[in-house]
Amino acid sequence: MRRDPLLERALERLLSPRLGHAPSRWPETLYLHLRERAVASGQTEAEYVERVGQGSEAAPLAMLLDAATIGHTAAYRHPEQFERLRRAITGAGLAGRRPGPLRIWCAGCSTGEEAYSAAECAEAAGVDAAVLGTDVNPVAIAVARSGLLPQRSAVGAPLPAAWAGRVPEALRRRVRFEVASLTAAQPALGAGPFDVIFCRNVLIYFEREQVPRLLARLAAELVPGGYLILSPAEGILPLPPELGRGPAPGWLQLAEGDDAAAVESAPPSRRAPGAAAAESAPAQAPGVEEAARLLSAGRAADAEQVLSRLLNADPDHLEGWFLLGEALLARGERAQARAAFLRVLRCSTGGARGVDAEALRRAAARRAEALRDPR
Repeated sequence: MRRDPLLERALERLLSPRLGHAPSRWPETLYLHLRERAVASGQTEAEYVERVGQGSEAAPLAMLLDAATIGHTAAYRHPEQFERLRRAITGAGLAGRRPGPLRIWCAGCSTGEEAYSAAECAEAAGVDAAVLGTDVNPVAIAVARSGLLPQRSAVGAPLPAAWAGRVPEALRRRVRFEVASLTAAQPALGAGPFDVIFCRNVLIYFEREQVPRLLARLAAELVPGGYLILSPAEGILPLPPELGRGPAPGWLQLAEGDDAAAVESAPPSRRAPGAAAAESAPAQAPGVEEAARLLSAGRAADAEQVLSRLLNADPDHLEGWFLLGEALLARGERAQARAAFLRVLRCSTGGARGVDAEALRRAAARRAEALRDPR
């Protein structure tokens, strides 16, 4: 469907600075919302957007931001990461390094399930924790603060039984929610430094070239040795030098002191436990997590072999095609990488496992466009 260029420019002026990025295509929910509001106000859609931008009312802008963002989240999404977090914060782990509660930040928290999961995980481990959840969407933050969370059948597991009516008050007191953009001057609102930062299924919305700068901003909010947790599919994104890859897909770690440059560049004996094993392990059964680990270790050619076997067995594997595009791009095979990213757009989203399928497709579309031969 052909879009009105006046409307597209108005949306970019109003929303992109607040979101921190300009998507290649806005969600259909935004256009539906605009159509309804424009008809009600007797204006064109572009005129309505301009009026919202010039007005002083917060509610119309909040509704536009809500319609423009895709807030896929779930309680204990990627449960293996929460299990790893539990192990990392107990005993001689992060919780024992300094006095006071463990500090956790969930950036891009949407309606709060991730932040509440982090708080409950720490509570179950017997660790006192203070959790901050931030999101650019004020409507999602209002839902998070209320503790009245929506049931989501499409992503992850159902809400824990204790949360079904409302998140328990004792758990709600452990979590603070604020409206903030990841690209703001103070994305964590001065609440750091943090021991753990979750930023999962967020960076996939940004152009690949923006990612190292955003990761550096997140790293600046971490204590030395602190963890930055991305989604497994985001674990192969380019890193700034101060962050190194940890022992599992999506886990990054800030170096400690002068002698721990980046975990990624340290010799195997000095890396986080399990990192060397993940790098040197022989290929097992084809799997997207294995490919992500190989990519994290800089072994793009090995990852490509794993993904080729995976895609031969499952030609409609959305995450597999995306990771293959990243592997080919890492090897300098731009034309082949573009073909892999375009193939993502033809995959069904129904079979996606543990990732935001629509976000992954939008990221693939941006990668493919950036790799298009200008001739």
